[in-house]
Amino acid sequence: MVGVRAVATGLLLLAGTALNASALAADMPVKTTAPAFTWAGPYVGLALGGKVADARWTTISTSDLGGTNVDASSPDTFRPAAFRVGGYAGYNWQADPWVYGLEVDIAYADGKTTHAGLPGCAIECVAGFPGPGVDTSSVKLGWDASARARFGYLIRPDMLLFATGGVAWQSIEATGTCQHSLADPACTNAVGDPFDTQTDRKILTGWTVGLGLEARLSGNWLLRGEYRYADFGTMHGVFEFGAAGAPAGSDTFRYDLAVRTHTATLGLAYKFGGL
Repeated sequence: MVGVRAVATGLLLLAGTALNASALAADMPVKTTAPAFTWAGPYVGLALGGKVADARWTTISTSDLGGTNVDASSPDTFRPAAFRVGGYAGYNWQADPWVYGLEVDIAYADGKTTHAGLPGCAIECVAGFPGPGVDTSSVKLGWDASARARFGYLIRPDMLLFATGGVAWQSIEATGTCQHSLADPACTNAVGDPFDTQTDRKILTGWTVGLGLEARLSGNWLLRGEYRYADFGTMHGVFEFGAAGAPAGSDTFRYDLAVRTHTATLGLAYKFGGL
């Protein structure tokens, strides 16, 4: 009996010890592992930067009638530059260490460059009437937008190197001004020597490619730097300068404008969803 009692006592003591250990374990804090950040999910951002255009103006003809020629001032290159502010939004998918997705953006800019004379008629396009006179020509950049794919590689868990490309749109204006005076090289004479300004406004469609680097700052905030090149092809323009009583087509000015842009931006975005 003594042996049985001793065993029973030992079992009771072991059970009590186990219960006490379980209670202590329940009272102790449980360590958890923070979830890893994921680049997958939707995001929106704001971008600030600059844009410059390389717009090559080639005059086709300065009149639909005879007696004029396109002089060596054509082609002429206009390089309007502008501060750019815009927004962007997109969605990422992630397959470590690769990140890919789709993005759209739209931005406002207002940059204009003006040259003396009309290209092709700023040296001597009409015999005996040299120089640009009081004529001017200008190219102006407006808003732009794009829809692109992105494909990137995580050089660190918190830093993404990416390439992007897709379709782009650019608002642009080309303007010409001449004076209907006897001395003007481009426009025929009219009573009162009035000035004549014509503007072609177009929304051009083209393609864009670029590179960027994006880094996670804190939480779900993402900072990026990006450069993009865009080519919008060539727009065909016509200025219908026309003095009262002049033969039709005598002051019709035809030209091509090939437009390319360079854009550099710094953006800050917020990615929705958990870390």
